[in-house]
Amino acid sequence: MSEQNSDLLKKLGIDIGDGKINIDMNQTKDFFNSLKDTFEGAAQNLQKDISDGKVDMAENIGIKIDKENINIDLNKTKDFMTSLSKMFEGFLGEVDKSVNQVTKELDDKNK
Repeated sequence: MSEQNSDLLKKLGIDIGDGKINIDMNQTKDFFNSLKDTFEGAAQNLQKDISDGKVDMAENIGIKIDKENINIDLNKTKDFMTSLSKMFEGFLGEVDKSVNQVTKELDDKNK
């Protein structure tokens, strides 16, 4: 098993050795609760940005639909997708930082 996988299992409270699997349910629960809190916070921030108009999804998407036509502006759609992918990269970066922070806190807690 790779060192990264072994480290993750340890943080999850899972110990595999000597033909046995031991699971520390409290540690596993703490890990997932911390992860849940991180995701909820990130989702709330994203929702707030959309509500505050920091993400203009109506005009910049490049798609207009009415009863007779669907018009797609490929340049605006491309720009929107580029912007969206950068936003997701930022979001995933924040999630990664948060996971690292949570695992560090759990490591400190278990010392």
